[in-house]
Amino acid sequence: MCLSLFVFSLLLGSLVGYPSRLTFELPDNEAICFYEDLPASKKYVFSYHVIHGGQNDVDITIKDPKQVFVANVERGSEDDIPFTTISSNGTYSFCFSNEFSSISHKLVYFEIRPEDFGSLAEEAGLPIFPTVMTLLDSIIEVLHHYLSRAESYGIELKNRDYGDFLVAEDLNSAVFVWSIIITFVVVITSVGQITILKNFFSEKKVAYSAVPTNYPVRTLRT
Repeated sequence: MCLSLFVFSLLLGSLVGYPSRLTFELPDNEAICFYEDLPASKKYVFSYHVIHGGQNDVDITIKDPKQVFVANVERGSEDDIPFTTISSNGTYSFCFSNEFSSISHKLVYFEIRPEDFGSLAEEAGLPIFPTVMTLLDSIIEVLHHYLSRAESYGIELKNRDYGDFLVAEDLNSAVFVWSIIITFVVVITSVGQITILKNFFSEKKVAYSAVPTNYPVRTLRT
């Protein structure tokens, strides 16, 4: 379990650009934490969405590098949580808990993004544009801003659609199982009714005794 958490944290921390996104399965009676290095004094938004599983709820805790709670959510389904990083760089923890559930696995999506989308050059790790940008640079930045928002909305709609698909699959499986049960009950009931009706309308034969009966013999006088 520790190894898997370490691998997840490496995968999440290896992403240079923002937003950082991940969809994962959270087993029942377990908790998983992810870690992300964030720069100082910047505003971010942590978005999460429980796509499928149980009542579509999880417990979430966010802690800063000093182990101070940034957010603590109980039985949350989806939300956008804004927060501001502290005055120094550090590693933030984002923990998801499904320990209150002993049956249902949860499929969870989350995203960490700046409150205001940064410039394309900043996300690419290049020097930030000077104060005065050319017309082409301005157009590119505007396109990048709207495309980033469109990407976030598209992923949100995709997650909702996938959650609806999983619910439909569960309903289809439940209907199939109940159909088999009802069919079995109908067959058994029909056989029972036929047997009972057959017994009602069948002819009953009179039983004769095979033991001979001795009658007295009388002699007629002439």
